[in-house]
Amino acid sequence: MERRIIVSGGDELREFLPPGMAPGRRIRLEGAGALCTSGGQLFCACDWGDMIWRLDGRMLVPTALFAGGPGICQLCVSCGGGRLYALCADADSLLMLDACSGAPMMVNRVGVNPCAMALDETGNVLAVAGGECGEAVLLSAHTLSVVRRLSMPGMVYAVALRAGTVYALSLNESLGSTLTTVAPGGVRQTLNLAGMPGMLMLRPGTLLCATHEHLYEVAPGGERILSAREAAGRAGRILFCGRNMLLCDRLGEAVFSLGLSSGRWRLLCESARDMTEV
Repeated sequence: MERRIIVSGGDELREFLPPGMAPGRRIRLEGAGALCTSGGQLFCACDWGDMIWRLDGRMLVPTALFAGGPGICQLCVSCGGGRLYALCADADSLLMLDACSGAPMMVNRVGVNPCAMALDETGNVLAVAGGECGEAVLLSAHTLSVVRRLSMPGMVYAVALRAGTVYALSLNESLGSTLTTVAPGGVRQTLNLAGMPGMLMLRPGTLLCATHEHLYEVAPGGERILSAREAAGRAGRILFCGRNMLLCDRLGEAVFSLGLSSGRWRLLCESARDMTEV
């Protein structure tokens, strides 16, 4: 079966079918929010009871229900698929669960109202955007023990890791964004961008930085902007599907589609909190 896009929000999950993004199935899921996928399984955090649903990714049928934590803003699965990470903004903590049984394995406090997390390519290091504490926190992906804390110039909204380099997107004094790049040797590079911080996404040879109404492609060293375009809202998640880019504006709770050849944004759906590809 071809890959599909799943959107959460409005107390339901909705399916969209590439390449034309025709609507597919819809299922009721109260409080549906943060999403992630692994091995054909779909995980969905729900505000109702601070729970996490596991669903069959093909049929969108619930197969298990796990206890989570308050205010889950992001879910992530380990490289091997055995561990599920839940970033709980309201509890200032990161929770690690067994992805099969849902049993809690470890928890650790990370930041103040943490905003996002990212695994490195080895699956051994997990970075958390520490939010109001102004730090990017690096942890062992196996034990959740803190490896390193990196001070940033403001509230940290997004992080990314590649080949030992840490990227963090934070709010600066002018209410714009500052991208801080910390190389393995500790050398720092900063780059100021227009718009309040959104998200970071690693692409081959570049780093995609999303801010409010802007998308920037930045050189891997973080020293210069390679290209810039207008964006629909402030991206919390971006997916590439063939010749289309999908942007989930978590602030406005809507998903927009951009034809990379036409360069025009169109509204795909409203009442959207997150999206993923299964």
